[in-house]
Amino acid sequence: MTKVFTGFWMAVLILVPSVWALDVTGGLADHQVVQCNEDEVADLVLSGVGTESGTLEARVIGVQKTVIDWISLGESSSMWSVTIPQVPVGGPYRIELRVFADGKPVSNTSVHDVLVGDVWVLAGQSNMQGVGDRHDEETSHPLVHTYAMSYEWRLAQEPLHTLAESPDSVHFNLNKTAEERDKAIRNWRDGTKGSGLGLSFAKEMVKRTGRPIGLIASAHGGTSMDQWDPGKKDQDGASLYGSMCKQVDAAGGKVCGVLWYQGESDANVDASPVFQGKLEALIAAMRKEFGNPDLPFFHVQIGRVVLPWDEPSWNRVQTSQLATEGTVKNSAIVAAIDLSIDDAIHISTPGLKVLGHRLANLAEAHYFEGETLSGPRLESAKRYGNLLKLTFSGVNGSLLSQGRPSGFSISAGPDGEDVLCIFKIEFKEDKPNELSLFLNGRVPENPHLWYGRGVDPYCTIVDEANMALPVFGPLAIK
Repeated sequence: MTKVFTGFWMAVLILVPSVWALDVTGGLADHQVVQCNEDEVADLVLSGVGTESGTLEARVIGVQKTVIDWISLGESSSMWSVTIPQVPVGGPYRIELRVFADGKPVSNTSVHDVLVGDVWVLAGQSNMQGVGDRHDEETSHPLVHTYAMSYEWRLAQEPLHTLAESPDSVHFNLNKTAEERDKAIRNWRDGTKGSGLGLSFAKEMVKRTGRPIGLIASAHGGTSMDQWDPGKKDQDGASLYGSMCKQVDAAGGKVCGVLWYQGESDANVDASPVFQGKLEALIAAMRKEFGNPDLPFFHVQIGRVVLPWDEPSWNRVQTSQLATEGTVKNSAIVAAIDLSIDDAIHISTPGLKVLGHRLANLAEAHYFEGETLSGPRLESAKRYGNLLKLTFSGVNGSLLSQGRPSGFSISAGPDGEDVLCIFKIEFKEDKPNELSLFLNGRVPENPHLWYGRGVDPYCTIVDEANMALPVFGPLAIK
């Protein structure tokens, strides 16, 4: 039996010797998205093995035409590495390679469904991982791929994050059996939760820029800033930061920017006072790690929670996130305080789609110099007796309200209780970036203004681009 089996496979190898004559083993992979440079081109790097002597050639085939015709890349060898230069933004591309000898091709191979565009890192905790209900979820798009937690490129579709796919111990218990891992993967993919914001962001960016998008799925629910500590990189796949860096390196090493959504786990009396410093340190570490001191970093201000929580800590994290816009260049936030939730703490699927669009507004404005502004930010608050006039910067068009204008409160001192003294909120037709708060005679001494105070406020202020007013306060009113 052994002789027959061995002889059979020897016969197969003799009949089809070219099957293994040229093979891509490193660099570019099927479905990969390669980060382009400022000139909107990218060099495609491939390595592999070969058994045939001759000239190694390559070409790039687009959807309807040859983008780069056959070019010589040097002599073939048993171990080869080549670069196809200046492939333009676009795709999908088929990269064909062949060994050419004696006036004819003697072996060939190819890499399929390659895109050249922008690669974004998705990182943070559960609201970035995606825990929205799996109904009316975002559909896939041929120009949006994801680098999955399994360390492989594929078409992006919900759920983008599947923790059990990861070979890194920080995401999945490596002591589990293969059967247990497969069951965990199936249960998550077939479950009722898993929608996120990444796919809506990417599709919106494709629509606006025409550039393909790659998403590196690195988020993990329930995680804190301490668990994302860049100082733990040396723990490799046993740390969140180390695992993320491994993914970026394996996905090509170059990224366009980072989308971040985290903070709920740090909304406690111990972690919230030092949250901003840790966030700023994380951004600096990522920028150094990814080789770009101006790397765009766009994040979501945490929204609502319908659970017993330490309210001052929750608001402190929110205001710390807002403050980084002034302390970290090329960073900005979008608000989630006005959005619905699918459970006690997780943004709903419709809300996640809105967040994807809001983040695309930031990315287009900062990275592509688009016209969309960051959204309303309080610029000044002036009191005239029982009238408080608020002026905002960053307003797209005019201020609007989803339903009755709501979300503002006034406290007695910065830490005091709210006093019921706002009876009307009015927009100004002739001044689209202003609104007025009408107060009764119960305004406390040392009044301070809030927007979105507490853990479950009702906030409705947006602008015409649906960029929501973020949580802020306390602001002293004079």
